[in-house]
Amino acid sequence: MGRRLTRKQIKQDEFITFVDRAVHWLGSNWRQAAVGLGGALVVAMVVWGVRSFVASRGGAAGEALGKAIATYVAPVGSAAPADAKIKFATDTERLAAAEKAFGDVKSKYSLTSESRMARLYLARIAMDRNDKEKAIRELSELASKHSDEPVVRLAMLNLVRLRVAKGEGSQLVKDLEAMVAGKDPRLPRDVALFQLAQLWEHDGKPEEASKLYRKLADEFPESPYRSEAQQKAGSASS
Repeated sequence: MGRRLTRKQIKQDEFITFVDRAVHWLGSNWRQAAVGLGGALVVAMVVWGVRSFVASRGGAAGEALGKAIATYVAPVGSAAPADAKIKFATDTERLAAAEKAFGDVKSKYSLTSESRMARLYLARIAMDRNDKEKAIRELSELASKHSDEPVVRLAMLNLVRLRVAKGEGSQLVKDLEAMVAGKDPRLPRDVALFQLAQLWEHDGKPEEASKLYRKLADEFPESPYRSEAQQKAGSASS
């Protein structure tokens, strides 16, 4: 007889499914988001997923993470409702408070999923301050874990974005090729293929990019990137 899923397990599955979809969406639509971690769009999606996740877990780590998230998304200045439980006079104050809260989660509950999610938010805060080097350090540590965990995938995707934008994409080629080959689970194969093609396009290698776009269109017919890859296959080499 099959095992009945608990409410907690269902919510965890929903969270994983949500983040996997977010990873795919971001890969196809990152131009509509801000540079780096995808601006408010990524934050909004991760907040939605984390809240579902936190609600399913409970416990001290989940509660601490939930409070840190509430601090990060708290209203500021005149935009704050009079009855808001958490509000700040300036963004500087909000980010400082959120950074401390996420830092506490990261250190106090190390080796937990909450700690890893806190680190993702710390990278986002670094980007809010335009501190790309710190964001890259946080994301690199997260992405150093070779797994298909949703937080790791989000970190890897955003790390690729940041490093390509900084002209450091060539340092990721071997990693992306391993992901394309299915030897590294940090990104799904079609996601990695699309990122690698965009890397070559960014680095002024249109022929290499076009080959990869065609490969994606031919070998991954169900990929959400297929339509864009088909369009880019010709334009990248023209």
